[in-house]
Amino acid sequence: MRPEQAGLPPSGGRWQRATARFRNNASIWGLLEYGIGPLLAVVSTPLLFRQLGSVGFGQYAMVMALAGFGNAANIGAAVTATKLVSEKRHEEDGAYRGAAISAALIAIALAFVTVVAVIGIGITLALGDSLTFGGIKVSTLAVPALAMYLCQQLDQLFTGCLKGREDFQTTAICETLGKTATLAAACATAALTHSAAWASTAQALGLLATAMLKMNLFARASGRQIVWPKSDRKEMSSAFRFGGWSWFNSLSALAYGSVDRVLVGAFLGPTILAIYTVGAQVGQIIHTVTVALFQKAMPMVSRMTTAAKGDMRAAAQTIRKLLVTNLMLSAVMTAGVMVFSHLILRLMLSADMAEAHLPLFQLLVIASGMLSLNVASHFSLLGLGNSKAVALLNGGAGLVSLLALWLLVGPLGESAAAWARILYSAVTLGGVWLVLRYLHGSIVASRPATAG
Repeated sequence: MRPEQAGLPPSGGRWQRATARFRNNASIWGLLEYGIGPLLAVVSTPLLFRQLGSVGFGQYAMVMALAGFGNAANIGAAVTATKLVSEKRHEEDGAYRGAAISAALIAIALAFVTVVAVIGIGITLALGDSLTFGGIKVSTLAVPALAMYLCQQLDQLFTGCLKGREDFQTTAICETLGKTATLAAACATAALTHSAAWASTAQALGLLATAMLKMNLFARASGRQIVWPKSDRKEMSSAFRFGGWSWFNSLSALAYGSVDRVLVGAFLGPTILAIYTVGAQVGQIIHTVTVALFQKAMPMVSRMTTAAKGDMRAAAQTIRKLLVTNLMLSAVMTAGVMVFSHLILRLMLSADMAEAHLPLFQLLVIASGMLSLNVASHFSLLGLGNSKAVALLNGGAGLVSLLALWLLVGPLGESAAAWARILYSAVTLGGVWLVLRYLHGSIVASRPATAG
């Protein structure tokens, strides 16, 4: 066992100690893991757009949106696996057992989604040519969408297993190499076929290969090659209850990342959906950076509140610093993207589209900047044990966003899509108010005890 794994200072010279600290820095690996996806999406978007065209890229975005509908049955593959593996890793062969139980639970959810999706595809086939998008049958897009969803869930499952074993370095490296190869395969397929369906199918196969690599790396630590699902009714019931609020959050993600895109595509067409998707991808970088930096707030706040013994003033001071830092960082990043918004859109799409759709793109960036403002409060609420408030805020924001898009698309046209996203972000900012309100009440309540 290495000294740093046993909680001891790393041995060796200065370079060895610095290398060991880097290797075991969860924040660095977290930033790499969370940041590589949006970064690669921004790099690959111009390539896909030029190979598929505006309509084809809109179809590709629709496949991604349809894949998100599986979140209706998502019980949180990653978080469930992380919980079970981390709780059982101190037992003999416990980490593998936790992963096997998680795999069995997720397999049930995936089987349910597959049955529902096959029925839906059958209905679209029965309707013939009446359901099309950009000149192609919806059923043609639904098949790779189903494959994409299934492979995503498997990938998230084994990502959660690795995190439960606290192997953040392996997780980040797998994410980086896997997503790079996956999007490279999608771009190469798009160049060869000029087909959104085939490009997304190649991406799904890349995700499957990445998931199998993660599974093998996890299983090898237990002297195995494969994680076989293991049914345990008691453990699965407990994990399912834990994943309940994760499921509710998944419904919010469904509204924010899938239903909105389907409605944009249906109301405004594939070209506007392409612009909408690009704006969301660029804005996601702002949100991803804040998530990577503030994700440690949850365990830190949880630890401080547990040790506080009723006096929340120290925790309140820490949380306020996190909120202020979050505000400043989000404002700077949003302003930077806005300054270069015309150049970014021109490089990613074309000069003509940049001139025609710059206001929509800028509104989408503002929406993402607003959403990033709530990251510190989001993790602080989870650290305070209030996952219910987080789920209700996100769910309510999703409903408000979809309703706004439905009502505003007529009078506002394409900008309705961005304003709906801005309203989503505005509702989630209620988390900041909830955190401050909770802390104020806790501090007031703790003063008599500290005074005495």
